[in-house]
Amino acid sequence: MNNIIELVRQEIIDRSNKFEELTKGTKEEYNIYEKHIKYVHKYVVLLSKDKDVDKEVLEIAALLHDVSMNDINLDRENHNVYGASIAEDILMKYNYPKDKIDLVKKCILNHSSKRKEFRTTLEEKILVDADGLSHFDSIDSLYSFASTVKEMDDNEALLYLKDKLTKDYSELSKDILYLVQDKYDRVMQANTIDEIYDLINVDQKKEK
Repeated sequence: MNNIIELVRQEIIDRSNKFEELTKGTKEEYNIYEKHIKYVHKYVVLLSKDKDVDKEVLEIAALLHDVSMNDINLDRENHNVYGASIAEDILMKYNYPKDKIDLVKKCILNHSSKRKEFRTTLEEKILVDADGLSHFDSIDSLYSFASTVKEMDDNEALLYLKDKLTKDYSELSKDILYLVQDKYDRVMQANTIDEIYDLINVDQKKEK
């Protein structure tokens, strides 16, 4: 069972690469592992450190929480419902214990803001926090989604970015706001998309 996380990681990488290849050249082209999921996984590892949680369940849930986004025929609005079902199929294939599958499914199902009242575990809350934090690492992807998929002009895309990140910021646990406070403030102060990209470039240089 020690390699289950790596098996699941490879599963989502393969599905994401396949989706990117199938949609290449269209406005739907996207690699959700590279642009989003790997950041969510990074943050669940960070946020679960020294916490009394099932870290394996949490990492698997992070890797699979948006797995249904790799099927263009499935409704994005209900991606959490489809995702929980797909995750079950994947984990059953690897003979993962049923009780742990149920915990993974609960995390995936309830990471949607529409189901916040059903969250009862720390694992669920950590996944939601990690999901919100991840968007601050992928601002360029949010802009691409706004401009390409939603076909917004730069002014509309800027407002979309601010609204999206404000929503994420408002739903984060108070004790982790410091992780994105500076970036959030700079995004809110930006007046143009060019200023947003200046912010992205500065952050990318810091990471190198």
